[in-house]
Amino acid sequence: MAEKDKNMEIAIFRFGIISELVIGVRLEYGERERIYREKSLKIYNIPYSSSTRVSKSTIKKWVLNYKKSGCRIEGLMPLSRKDSGDFKSFDGALQVAIKLIKNEKPDLTGVALVNELRHRKYIEVSDKINLSTMYRFLKKYELERPKKIKDRRSFEAGSPNELWQSDVLHGPMVMCENNKNKKSYLIAILDDNSRLIPHAQFYLSEKLQDFKECLKNGIEKRGLPQKLYIDNGSCYKALNLEQVTASLGIGIVHTPPYVPQGRGKIERWFRYVRENFFPTCPKELTLNILNELFDDWVSKYHIKIHSITKETPLNKYQRNMKCVRPAPKELLKYFRFIEFRLVKKDRSFRLNGNYFESSIDLIDKRIELKYHRDSCDEVEMFFDGRSYGMATVLDRNINFKIGRNNKKNEIEEVNPSELF
Repeated sequence: MAEKDKNMEIAIFRFGIISELVIGVRLEYGERERIYREKSLKIYNIPYSSSTRVSKSTIKKWVLNYKKSGCRIEGLMPLSRKDSGDFKSFDGALQVAIKLIKNEKPDLTGVALVNELRHRKYIEVSDKINLSTMYRFLKKYELERPKKIKDRRSFEAGSPNELWQSDVLHGPMVMCENNKNKKSYLIAILDDNSRLIPHAQFYLSEKLQDFKECLKNGIEKRGLPQKLYIDNGSCYKALNLEQVTASLGIGIVHTPPYVPQGRGKIERWFRYVRENFFPTCPKELTLNILNELFDDWVSKYHIKIHSITKETPLNKYQRNMKCVRPAPKELLKYFRFIEFRLVKKDRSFRLNGNYFESSIDLIDKRIELKYHRDSCDEVEMFFDGRSYGMATVLDRNINFKIGRNNKKNEIEEVNPSELF
């Protein structure tokens, strides 16, 4: 379409909006303001524009332009700027300087570029540069910061348990106590090589404790992974998870922020769950029933041919089991919380609001404490890698009756080796 025809179409649209205000009928001030207000609130299909509204000030400007032109439709045509494409605030020397610096340092943008201009004395410290004008100048002459294209390639771990991926999917509502419905969360772990699911389970939250339980169950079933590939969620960044994985010899790899493509396999599996499992769930169900149905569904998934690997996840996983590390004995101990405390001179220390007593050998030493949150009174003490047994809950009444500082009732701890 010719530019003249385009401008005429825009002018006709504008006249349609202001026609009530310029047809010669005398309007009272209040009536005129009411029309302005009503027209500014309407939704329009504006030619060659993504906007859908026209402000009151813009309508008033169109009325003024129409009257100035002698009430001719041409007065409503958009004006083309004679200086369009020019940068009046940038003289020739400054434009050359910007191009020179951008060729030398293509990564500089905005404020950094202005600082470089000041550093090289092309502009004074007091000179102000409009950043929007700067960006338009850089865009016109194709001087923007070059976009770095990341090399993303499809990958697959070379063997079972070499890499486990994990993520969380929002699940269906389940009925809980007092007939209240709560949202469920599916925490799942997927073996990158075989697409087998070491463990997946619905929980009522996506907290650290839930993920630890899921990971423990997966290790009990399928052994230890070499690496765990997870995102940057708060539970995945928790110190305790790093402590657990380090004690088990599992490396953690976090997905770079805003780059979910690295967990593509488990994301595709979640989509498969949404499309194939969720539609089969009854409308009313409890968390236990949901997990029972899901366990049965996952078992069938394991013996179904995978579209990418062309074999079942279970067969591919079992085909190369020699590299799989078995779960250690007393696995639950590896999932304890770890904290450090300094033992006072009275042999006591405080943990989670409770006071405990240690052995006399640990006075003035910073000891390592391992415990489970659901049994905070069972705390095992470590120092220099050696276990000193379970800490005793402090009972001041018993200590008072023993009277450690009373010579008559003094009890002295004796090293058994000194008796021989």
